[in-house]
Amino acid sequence: MAYKFIDPSLVNHFGRILAIAEKYEADLVASGRFKYLRTEEDKKIYVELATGREVPVLIPVWRTQQATPN
Repeated sequence: MAYKFIDPSLVNHFGRILAIAEKYEADLVASGRFKYLRTEEDKKIYVELATGREVPVLIPVWRTQQATPN
């Protein structure tokens, strides 16, 4: 069975994307204008307190794909 190695630069890139998403989410909550509402799949939904507008925040998730038989 052949194994594919994950390129470290890809892991670093994904880590950077994840850090940006988490910082955005933290800033959203810290502003005091938004409150956590619910989670749908990979999205966390926040609601703006003044207007009731929902804001989805996509949190990236690293998943491995299973090999499918041909």
